Amino acid sequence: MTRGKASPVLVVSAIFDAVRLMFAGFIFFGPALAGLYCAVEVSGTALGSFVGTTIVGKACGVGVGAAGVAGAGVIETFGIIMAMATGFAGWLAVLIILLMFNARIFKENALWFSGSLLISQIPFINSFPVLTFTVWKMYHTQIKIEKTEMKKWEKERADAEFREGVV
Repeated sequence: MTRGKASPVLVVSAIFDAVRLMFAGFIFFGPALAGLYCAVEVSGTALGSFVGTTIVGKACGVGVGAAGVAGAGVIETFGIIMAMATGFAGWLAVLIILLMFNARIFKENALWFSGSLLISQIPFINSFPVLTFTVWKMYHTQIKIEKTEMKKWEKERADAEFREGVV
């Protein structure tokens, strides 16, 4: 196993961690994204040209701010549920990829991977990139073990060849 072969799985886990982070912070960024969308959409219409982009942008900000305050519970719940669902989907996707292409990684690291699922399901703590860190740790351990085993095998092979007089 090399770091180059581990990179695609790390990229997949980083993407899922980034999406989970977005949903975990949805209570903060949800209304802001809605305001941005409102300002962009309305400013490009005839209403935005007639009234003025600044006034329309401020109106969108006030409207979305009020909606954010009124709908904070719904937005927070949606963000938490989606962060948990994304965390589970990412964990499952990485599990399937690892089982298909590198099942031997679980010899030493099964507990780490199980723990990452647990942490990715705890609200607000799941905003940390646990899956990416866990997959990196698992590959780091596997690469270190396989390098040691390779050196041991090369030494045994060299000793066997020397005893046979091949060298």
